[in-house]
Amino acid sequence: MAIPDFNITPDIGKLKDYSRIRLLLAEQLRIIRHNLRSNGTEKLEQKFEELMVKLAEDRFTLTVLGQFKRGKSSLMNAIIGKDLLPTGVTPVTSAITTLKYGPVEHLVVNRENSKFPEEHPASSLSDFVTEKGNPANIKKVKTACLEIPVPFLRYGIEFVDTPGVGSAILPNTVTAYRFLPESDSVIFVTGVDTPITDSELELLQEIKKYVTRTFFVVNKIDLASPEESREVLDYIAETIRSSIGQVQIKIFPVSTRQGFDAKISGNLLLYEKSGLKDLEEALGSFLSTEKSGTFLAAVTHKAISVLENEVKLPSGFQTTDIVMQNSLAELKNLYLSIIKGRIDEFEINKTRQGKNKVKVPSKTPEKDFLVNKINIEFDLKTRGCPVCNHIIEQIINFLYHWQYEISNDTQAQTEFASGLGFCPLHTWQLLAVSSSHGASVGFISLTEEIARIIKRAIITGEKDLEKVFQNIQNCHVCKLHRKSEKDYIRRLAAFLNIEDGRSKYQGSQGVCLVHLRMLLDSVKERQTLEFLLTHASHFYEEVAEDMRTYSLKVESLRRALKNINEEDAYLRAIIHLAGDRGIATAWPLDKEI
Repeated sequence: MAIPDFNITPDIGKLKDYSRIRLLLAEQLRIIRHNLRSNGTEKLEQKFEELMVKLAEDRFTLTVLGQFKRGKSSLMNAIIGKDLLPTGVTPVTSAITTLKYGPVEHLVVNRENSKFPEEHPASSLSDFVTEKGNPANIKKVKTACLEIPVPFLRYGIEFVDTPGVGSAILPNTVTAYRFLPESDSVIFVTGVDTPITDSELELLQEIKKYVTRTFFVVNKIDLASPEESREVLDYIAETIRSSIGQVQIKIFPVSTRQGFDAKISGNLLLYEKSGLKDLEEALGSFLSTEKSGTFLAAVTHKAISVLENEVKLPSGFQTTDIVMQNSLAELKNLYLSIIKGRIDEFEINKTRQGKNKVKVPSKTPEKDFLVNKINIEFDLKTRGCPVCNHIIEQIINFLYHWQYEISNDTQAQTEFASGLGFCPLHTWQLLAVSSSHGASVGFISLTEEIARIIKRAIITGEKDLEKVFQNIQNCHVCKLHRKSEKDYIRRLAAFLNIEDGRSKYQGSQGVCLVHLRMLLDSVKERQTLEFLLTHASHFYEEVAEDMRTYSLKVESLRRALKNINEEDAYLRAIIHLAGDRGIATAWPLDKEI
């Protein structure tokens, strides 16, 4: 008869809150990373990158810590129901052993000063993490990760076994202490056979600095009588309370030997008697209801700690002081909301803080992108429309700048959202110059704003939806298009009012019909109007003749005789009839959706 695994039934509402606050936290970490990268602080940037990786993987590190030979590895074997971690009378070497979920049982070893992990059979673990197989860690093992198909590990759990502290192998103690900052929660293991030691109390003091949730396990309870057990458990609980200043201490008395035997044999009575059942139920409850908050609190606390203790605001930065200080304030509000278990409080605090925090100078999207230096004489050498080409250049410059801004700057993201984005055409053109990651980051605020407006419309009525469906007038790219177009037409009209300008225009392809209409409205002299109409009629007659000649040569199998004017005549005709496709159609993406 098999022992049941943790009965974890997640609350969907809590999962949505967890996902929401996890992404808010990721946004702040991304902003901090960007600013650290801008200031050339690679080591600090890497710390925030690691926190983002942890968030992305949704990885919760449950670490087993304690003095050497307290039965840490035996406890882990009992919990997973498999005899995988080596146990014995000699200490393991100074390496971290991690259990994580994987569909196939295998071992991944990372060595010091090596970027490439090695794969080995799971059965070879003792060759890397025991004194017998790897004396004094001569193999330079940094971590050994066992991937195993154990259901309890499916929930993003990394179950970590650390070297015991206080042994004659000093590096073991150092390794255990160094891993503490990576821990999100801890199972602290002591034993009934020896009263809690000074080295264990020192370890508890360090644990308190890094984690908010510790499970206290007293192992080998089967070695003492019931009376002796009660006396020892009371002593250990009181000692821990006095040491760490925690009023409520729950001790889990466990016999890992009995628990493991019960798991293998399916003996439910022995499973309860071993104490493993109570511990696993407590762990199961924690992982299903408290783990998310503890995990997020741990990541947020680590980020705050690095910002306050290592970034050293504000002296370390100049141009990004405001952004970094705002991010630190956001993280502190977020941390308070997490430990209170109320994400809605974070939204309130964020709004309240937004009224008082120093604001980053606002972006001025389209007006800063008008180019004053225009070389009309050079532009007329194009085989397309010079006005269209100028507008396309303006739009390309704007979109490349804007995609960078909304990928890296919250102020730009807010402006993009408040303006409800761009029109459909320019939305697709923006996507054409964006990476998938840049678009994912840049469109978050806009998408959330649309969701808020639609949700609000359920209460206020469909009238609020009009601005969502009619956002073309607000499109910054459309505004840039119109402004640069008018400016260029005005300058071109002035250029044509002089004889030298008309002479140079005479040898060009001229402008498309769309811009010819605007140009005719802009020129004042009758002579210039007649010149433009004469030039246009001649162009369309000539390009039509080129298309006829091209068709004839192709149909008569004389394609080799065509010239460049004939070959691109159809394209020049269409550009001049309808305007350049760069301002009329979306640009191609790297791949189709």
